[in-house]
Amino acid sequence: MSKTEIESQLRDFIEAEFPNPGVVLEATTNLLEDWFVDSFAIVNTILFIETQFGVEVARADVNPSHFQSIQTLASFVEERLQSNAG
Repeated sequence: MSKTEIESQLRDFIEAEFPNPGVVLEATTNLLEDWFVDSFAIVNTILFIETQFGVEVARADVNPSHFQSIQTLASFVEERLQSNAG
């Protein structure tokens, strides 16, 4: 799965689950400052990632650097998928 496909699936999920009228969700939109309302949004996103992409998100992985944007989330998922494949 390409990073573009991962970004698209993440964007679709986030826009559907956590609507934010007036804010355009780009690959580089700061999710922590401009999108996620609370920690439940992050937990739901983790559950989506684990279910949709079949990767485990460990407690140590839940940090701002991974959840900064769709782009950083997609990179994280892509790395996990490659680790699982190799």
